Formats: sequence, structure tokens, C-alpha cells
Amino acid sequence: MKKMLIWFIGSLILMFVLLLGISGRTVEVDTNIMVEGLDNETAQILYYGSLAPSSHNAQMWKTDVYPDEGKIVISLDESRALPAVDPLKREMYISMGAYARSCILAFEAYGYNASHHVSDNGQTVTINYKKNGNAVDEGLIALMKRRHTDKRDYTDSPIPELFQEGLHGIHGTTFYSKHSDEYEAIKKETLAAAADQQNNQSIRDELADWLRFSNGEVTSKKDGISADQMGMSGFKKALYYLFVSRESAKGDKFAQQGYDMAVSQTENCGGFIVIADNDTPRDYVNAGMRLMELWLYAVRNNVEMQPMSYAVENPERRIALQKSLKLITPPQMILRVGFVDSVYGENIPVRRDLKDYITVTRK
Repeated sequence: MKKMLIWFIGSLILMFVLLLGISGRTVEVDTNIMVEGLDNETAQILYYGSLAPSSHNAQMWKTDVYPDEGKIVISLDESRALPAVDPLKREMYISMGAYARSCILAFEAYGYNASHHVSDNGQTVTINYKKNGNAVDEGLIALMKRRHTDKRDYTDSPIPELFQEGLHGIHGTTFYSKHSDEYEAIKKETLAAAADQQNNQSIRDELADWLRFSNGEVTSKKDGISADQMGMSGFKKALYYLFVSRESAKGDKFAQQGYDMAVSQTENCGGFIVIADNDTPRDYVNAGMRLMELWLYAVRNNVEMQPMSYAVENPERRIALQKSLKLITPPQMILRVGFVDSVYGENIPVRRDLKDYITVTRK
């Protein structure tokens, strides 16, 4: 009897260890790029375009493709809005702009000339594309595939002057080094806004709806925020999936942990980059396009980045920050930047099937 009990307990421990091992492995999402009426090359290009960043990885865009005209029209997918944290849809427009710029770059990488037009009301971005050559810019594609958000602690290594100088070519973009007065102002407003969100149940509930709590949920929904995307791996990731649920993620303890993480992140970095622009949907879209340019520039220089949007998601703190930084136009994006002690991070692409948001129209 005693031997059977030991065998039973040992079997349970082994099953538990195996379960942790399975849960802790890196998730691999198989995005189906097949869309009826769309050739394989254009589908591949639009997949690479979808690697653009978006709030909560909600991928809040729709795309109408007109292959016979060499044209795509991008618009917002209102069903994927974030009304609690983004009631004015500012971040939706920024995400759409980042996606549009990513698509343009992907077309160019495949030898197309690509031009775009943002509608006056900012509701659509039209991209016209025409084949110009057959050579594929593998280097640009590699940059796009490598782009990611890194939420780990960064080192205190200063951001190189050469990198800072390169930012001057990206309109409305300013770097603030650690320990500067501007850095302290951003940190102050960021943490104050993070505390506000910690106490806002609607924002907590909305975030929980976009968090994913198993590899299975990640691979089935193909959107949202996975443990991998939060910087977890192995045993830590397995424990997160084992003990955290959607319901517990709406609670006080999880919210406090999120705030504590924000404190650590603001303290462990090389500085902040701010993108500023006017407050119209069209300007938000343009800010998103510049965000994509900035991010690829950072990847090219092995500089890690993480959006920290708390302060710009709070109207009062956003105004206070604009005054503190003496910005002519309001801040639209705040990004924490720096280097890591270990290997430069990698992208864990969690992206929807193209057919879920792409419509093809032929003459």
C-alpha cells in the first residue's frame, strides 16, 4: 500500500512537472495568410505589415484590397476598440497608422513603389502599390520580424549620442535621458497615471479581457497579450498560466503587481522617447506612422523599447506633461528605451489570420 501511495504521488509530481514544461514553452502561432482572390506575394506582404504594434495587441484594423487597381484601403475595426482606456480612439488611430506604415515598408521590401494618402478626417489610409523590381530587401524584412516590445528591466547604460542624433530625422520625436528634469517629469506623471488606472475597475476589466491565460488561448484567438509578450518564459510563465485567471487579473493584487512593475520599469531604463503631434485623427495616424519608423530605427541599433502610455491616456496628466516638457503639441506616445544585460529580445508574433480582417475586391 505504501509503495502504491509513493508511486501515485510520484506520478502526480511527474505530471505536474510535465504540465509546467508544456505551459512554459514558447508559443508558436500559425497565422494563415491565405485569402481568396489574393496572390501569395501580396498576402505575404500584408502578413509582414501586420507585425506592426497595436494597443493590447488588439490589431484594430480592417483592410480592403483591390488587386486589379494596386490599392489597399485601411480603416478602423470598431469592434476591437478599447473604450475604457482609449475612449477617444486616439490609440486606435495610432495603431492604424503604424500598421499602414508597416504595410508600405513591406511593399517596398518586395520591390514595389508604394504611396499613401491619409483621408482628411483620418478614417482611412489608402496605399497605392506598383511593382518596380524583383529583388527582396531581406534586411528590411528581418528588421520588421525582429521588432518587439521588451518589458524587462533595462541597464543604466546611456543611450549613445549617435542614436539620439538620428532621432532628429523623425518629426516630433524627442529623447529625454535618465536623471534629466524631463525624465523625472515623465516618470512622475507616468506613475501617477498608473496609480489612477490601478484604481479604475473598468480599465482593469478591459485589460483582463485582452490578456491570454494559456498557450491554447493564444493560438486560438491570435491576438491579445500572452505571457511571452510580457517577458515571461519557462517556469515563471508556467506558474503564471497555472495560477492567474481572467477573474483574478481583474483583482486588486494583480493591479498592484502591475503598478509595481511600472515603478521598476520607469526606474530601470536609459530614458524616454516622446512622440508629439496635434490632436486630430489624421495627426494620430501620422504619429503612428512615425512610431513604426522609430521602432525599426531602434531595432537597427539594438535599442529595446516599450510603450508606457499611462500618462497620455489620462487627459489631465497629459496636459501637465505637455507643460512640463514645454511641448508645442501634446504628447501622443511615450516609450521607455534602453539596453538589456542579456540577449536582445525577440518578437513572438501573435497575429490573426488575414482572412479575418482582409476583404478582396476584383473588377
